[in-house]
Amino acid sequence: MAGIARVHGAPEAQGFYGLQPEVIKIARANVFTADSGGGTTEIVEGGYTKGIRALQTVASIVMLGAKDSGDDSICAIVDGATFNDGPGLTTAGTYGALKDALVAAVGGVAGNYTITVSTTLNGDGTFTFA
Repeated sequence: MAGIARVHGAPEAQGFYGLQPEVIKIARANVFTADSGGGTTEIVEGGYTKGIRALQTVASIVMLGAKDSGDDSICAIVDGATFNDGPGLTTAGTYGALKDALVAAVGGVAGNYTITVSTTLNGDGTFTFA
């Protein structure tokens, strides 16, 4: 059972309990499109589904944000203990492995993807990304 982080006896704001969650945002303009087809036609996965599959190759998703209307980003909470946030085979630096997976699944070049991690859970339920 997870404990509660406390500051001067009061529960600490912005504490995550039970897992090592990391809130991440993957951004690239107009690529995280919806799936198409269905009904009597073949379903074709869009960039949003492909991006989620790419993320799943480097982390366990705890909670997935809704698809944004502009096809510009994916936001998810992942278990930090499973998240490979290090370099990839072809992309150096932090989040290189995720960028390599995104390039393989969605396309483009690694430099076109912006990966940010939340630094703050705000009182209104939104996250601030660094």
